[in-house]
Amino acid sequence: MINSGLKQHLRWAWSISQGYRSKLFLYFILELICIGLSLVFVYLSKKAVDAATSPDGLPLKWLLIGIVGSIALNVGIKGYSGRLMERIKLMLTLQLQRTMLDAQMLSVWKLIKNWHTGDIQIRIQTDCEEVANTIANNVLSFGLTIIQLLASVGFLWYMDPMLALMILAISPLFVFSKIYFRKMRKLSKEVKEEESNFSKVLQENLRFRLLIRAMGIFPKRRAKLTESQQQLFLLKMRQLNFSTYTQGAMKVAMNAGYLVAFIWGIYRLQAGLISFGTMTAFLQLVARIQSPILALISYIPGFVRFRVSADRLLELQAGEIEPQVTPQQLRATKELRITDLSFRYEDKWVLQQLNLSLKAGEPTAIVGPSGKGKTTLIRLLLSLLKAEKGQITLIDQQGERPLTASHRINFAYIPQGNSLFSGTIRENLMLHAKENGPLDIDKALRLACAEFVFDFPEGVDTLVGESGMGLSEGQAQRIAIARALLHDGDIWLFDEVTSALDRTTADTLTERLLAYGKHKLCLFVTHDLHLAEKCQQRIYLD
Repeated sequence: MINSGLKQHLRWAWSISQGYRSKLFLYFILELICIGLSLVFVYLSKKAVDAATSPDGLPLKWLLIGIVGSIALNVGIKGYSGRLMERIKLMLTLQLQRTMLDAQMLSVWKLIKNWHTGDIQIRIQTDCEEVANTIANNVLSFGLTIIQLLASVGFLWYMDPMLALMILAISPLFVFSKIYFRKMRKLSKEVKEEESNFSKVLQENLRFRLLIRAMGIFPKRRAKLTESQQQLFLLKMRQLNFSTYTQGAMKVAMNAGYLVAFIWGIYRLQAGLISFGTMTAFLQLVARIQSPILALISYIPGFVRFRVSADRLLELQAGEIEPQVTPQQLRATKELRITDLSFRYEDKWVLQQLNLSLKAGEPTAIVGPSGKGKTTLIRLLLSLLKAEKGQITLIDQQGERPLTASHRINFAYIPQGNSLFSGTIRENLMLHAKENGPLDIDKALRLACAEFVFDFPEGVDTLVGESGMGLSEGQAQRIAIARALLHDGDIWLFDEVTSALDRTTADTLTERLLAYGKHKLCLFVTHDLHLAEKCQQRIYLD
């Protein structure tokens, strides 16, 4: 895990705040006004008590009007600034979550395989909120609290320097020590890591819940989840205990401070050295000094969690990201040529010096046992992987060019297994549809042997659950084929398109696809020898 320095965290936080700084500055100014109004309230309260006990001075009526006005104005400004802050936090959280999600969605393959979905989800959800809250709220509130503390201490010093010194001397500032910071950061890091572990187990249990029941391993998976929960509980209890002990010490010191102010004020009042108004102001100012000190202390765990969350998000964002390019539409693609193509996963070669030519109107089948590079070849053609050696060339009316990610728009791709999203069948079909394409939904479904959709009560507006829940594997597969046909790319990449179909349906589908795609560049990765025999070119990988 990344352990960045404070300076890097601050620079990163500053870059995130871009676009929100003017709103944050407005919030800061409004809160400064509120601090000023609170001190005006203390001053007018003192004057009002003195006016009530001694007729000399300002008229009591105007002082009371001033007190009511300062409270009303303070409440109004606080309400607006609070709403402004919540809006900023929400917007900043959503922006940061989008940024982190984009980084993961565009990560190169070698990084994707290293991350668990459950871990990514917990980081995007909780860590982004933690960072956004610190940037939008805690940093400014920390500065405002210091200003409020200094202003209150200054006011109290003006009234009674000795009392101000005593209050500061007994305030629990010792908790700002490095030992406290290190302990809190260690505990926060452990809790965050265990939250990620729990999320991993939870996500897998939910995703494979039917498989878990079918295999009879529910007790073991439940025990694994319970074990993770128990570990998370113990870590959070350690964090809670540490926080409780330190807060208990703070509260003892705070109560002692209030007692000191009260006793000091009583003796000064008895001696006739201060007025009743000054005594009232003493007690109010002590509260306004102790509250900021408590607030400053309460920000420490938040800053510690921010630094831990910042490390986790920087780690999430640190990987190589596929650069965004402008899609390049090919014109009447004639050939896709593969020359001496080689690729390996770590130390294992899965493709070595592969040579292949895909031509329009000459469908090709790639056949071979599992683990021989068939699916890897598709990923290379889609520029999801980079070849170690060799090159892939596209040839269309405009000539030859090397294959890049910008050409991905020209591919109609059917992955192996279920690839439907939750939503309606129509939403799934139109997700990848090309505007003004030659096919409509009905024709695409018929070509894909998916006429069964018309028999559903809701037709193409039938809802599909997560991972095609509610459909058989074969039904989901054929709807995915119809989706690819609606895209109408020049190059078809079909990975095991008949694997979930019976022989009759598979043969009918093959005939329809080959007839409709007679002018396409068609590549079928398959174990289906019936399909392979109907292709003009067959490549066997062994």
